[in-house]
Amino acid sequence: MEVEFLDVLGMKLKSQYAELQICRASDTATTGIDEFVGIPDRHRSKYTTLLVSDGSDDGFVVCGSLRVHEN
Repeated sequence: MEVEFLDVLGMKLKSQYAELQICRASDTATTGIDEFVGIPDRHRSKYTTLLVSDGSDDGFVVCGSLRVHEN
């Protein structure tokens, strides 16, 4: 499986994951991430903050969209 993040503004990820969990971040989780990435309010609705994890290490991606390709 291949995951492609499009129109990325910011991210914090490991180079590889044994297993991959991706979910939309809650409003409380996005507070620090939004400050780090610095999305202007007028563009906030165009981007999604996703939490990325393997169950132990957490990361994030702020992107316009994502695609999942199954091999």
